[in-house]
Amino acid sequence: MNHKKLISFHASVVKDINEQLVLKLIQEHEIISSSDLVKITGMRPSTIFNILKELSVKSFISFYGKGDSTKKGGKKPYIWTLNKDAAYVIGLDIEVGEITSVVLDFSGGIIAKKNVKFYTGWNINDLAENIIKVVNDIIAINNLDPDRILGIGIAFAGIVDYHNGVVIMSSVLPQMNFPLLEKLNDLPFHILIENNANAAAVGLKWNGNDKAKSNYLTILVEIDKNVSGLGIGIVINDELYRGASYSAGELYPHMPTLMEILSSIRSRFVESEILINYSSSLESIDIEFLLDAARKGDKIAKLIFSMIGNIVGQTVAPAVALFNPDTLIITGVVSELEDVLIDSVKKEIEMRVISITSNSLSIIVDKYHLYSVAIGAASLILEDFFRVPISRLQKNNHFLPPVEPSV
Repeated sequence: MNHKKLISFHASVVKDINEQLVLKLIQEHEIISSSDLVKITGMRPSTIFNILKELSVKSFISFYGKGDSTKKGGKKPYIWTLNKDAAYVIGLDIEVGEITSVVLDFSGGIIAKKNVKFYTGWNINDLAENIIKVVNDIIAINNLDPDRILGIGIAFAGIVDYHNGVVIMSSVLPQMNFPLLEKLNDLPFHILIENNANAAAVGLKWNGNDKAKSNYLTILVEIDKNVSGLGIGIVINDELYRGASYSAGELYPHMPTLMEILSSIRSRFVESEILINYSSSLESIDIEFLLDAARKGDKIAKLIFSMIGNIVGQTVAPAVALFNPDTLIITGVVSELEDVLIDSVKKEIEMRVISITSNSLSIIVDKYHLYSVAIGAASLILEDFFRVPISRLQKNNHFLPPVEPSV
């Protein structure tokens, strides 16, 4: 969309675009003065004043205080921030046998989180009923005003048609191409459905480890007794890349289950102070138990996570070579064992890609671990709400000049 086309818009449309642009700037800067908004946008001070007044009336922003005067003196600028209590978003992470949920405020802060186990033998109707029940429970338990809920983001393990709300393929249900969005019509909210690794990638833009990064891969590692998987969320120039058939990042590797890994290393349980008592009952060891053992310093438990890191590094090395990202972000419950996992992933990647690529790569873990996907799901709604309907200049990362409504 070019500048001339914007000028041809009706004045009310231009007003909405400018208002959304200012709101987005406040969200990105967290706190910002009215004078800085004038400088960044190029709008007249009177236009900025009117927009801030309108956003304040809608309760989207709050007066933060007064800034310092310039060296030349003059009035102190007013400083603005988002009103975090203006609205809420709900995020759900749907996995085999469980639903993880979070509630975020308007600024992306975490208000509540919960993990609920469910019977896994669902069909689409059972699944929809359970999702609706979880949402209603979240609203009741947290005393949320339904009128202030911006929407619900749902992250699904599998390939998801984001635009139509259809789950094309998933390990959660045996059915294919099931219209999940259609089945959730009883929920009176805006709903977005996304692949779980993609949702985690979006979440990092809102609750991330380094907001300056714009080219990164999110590696979602799911592993437990009889379930395992690895998905990649791809962000290029700060935009999520889904692929032609919504399956970008679905490497479909063979990821051994936790039972398979434990079986392969059972003979070394005698070296473990904790696992030595479980060599004949591997089925009683789940990922949470293993994480606890590793945190207590058990060397065999740590070795198992190092093995998982090796597998992850081997699997994602081709994607690192192909996309040359600045950051690799590992998420999922296994990311809690940060140092062991990062070291083993890094070594495997260094063995498989050229040094120029590996030397420029930063490997970190997502700080929210188990809840990272649900947070990402909720962030889908925030991303959609704050999106400005104009292009951004790629070279200097500044907004295109706004258009003042004609008078």
